[in-house]
Amino acid sequence: MTSNRLQNLDLGTLRSFVTIAEFGSMTRAATRLFMTQSAISMQIKRLENNLGLIVFDRRAQGMTTTAEGEQLLHFANQMLAINDEAMGRLTSPDFEGLVRLGAPGDVIYPHIPKILQAFSRDYPRVQIKLSSGPTVNLKNQFKQGLLDVMLTTEKSADKDGQVISSQSLVWIGAEDGIAWKRRPLPLGISKNCAFRASAIKALEENDVEWVDVVASEDDTAAQALVSADLCVSAELEGVDNLGRVAIDHGGQLPDLPGFSIVLYNAKDPVNHLGDVLVEYLLRTFN
Repeated sequence: MTSNRLQNLDLGTLRSFVTIAEFGSMTRAATRLFMTQSAISMQIKRLENNLGLIVFDRRAQGMTTTAEGEQLLHFANQMLAINDEAMGRLTSPDFEGLVRLGAPGDVIYPHIPKILQAFSRDYPRVQIKLSSGPTVNLKNQFKQGLLDVMLTTEKSADKDGQVISSQSLVWIGAEDGIAWKRRPLPLGISKNCAFRASAIKALEENDVEWVDVVASEDDTAAQALVSADLCVSAELEGVDNLGRVAIDHGGQLPDLPGFSIVLYNAKDPVNHLGDVLVEYLLRTFN
């Protein structure tokens, strides 16, 4: 029976192999790696025996890789690069610390949990502090230096912001709900919501009577009332509305303007972790 036992390439030996290929000499490679020449010679001998291949041509002018050695050199460079990146991220003080992210509740799902999960997997020594709230509150925190990276929902970006996604604003109600048919229209949008002014303006410009049924400054009360089919709200199309759905009103409610998800980065010259998190956000939203 043929054995299927897996064999592993030793990373230390691969580093010696790559260094010899770079300098063309075991002596120079041993000096570079703080090893004795005999030790590095034994590594290469074991490597060739295990592979059943000759990886170096040994000549008076120096050592050069054989055709098989060139193939191994390609894989060895990749394996060492991954090893060095992993060790750097896991142990380097450059990849530990705190990064503070702010985002409105209406853009957290579905993307933010997946982004933070991937970031935490790649940078396990970095702590993420997530703050959620209305855009106006987040922007105040950002100005006070309390956030490193911020997402907002706005019609347009400030000069230091970057639009990373543009989406339509839609009317939201309970599944199979009828609240949107009532007049005056029961409106459930929190006082600090970035969409409130646009929704009210659209209603009034189209002579749709409405009544405010939410007195809260956060979204929790509004979301509960919408889910209970006691009012309607306005939210970004395509986000996870946790059981609430876009209303198919057949033109009986006015169109709403588009909004942008805007990214702001404090660009702290000391703490570069915000820049790293921004890369994850851009890959997802762009």
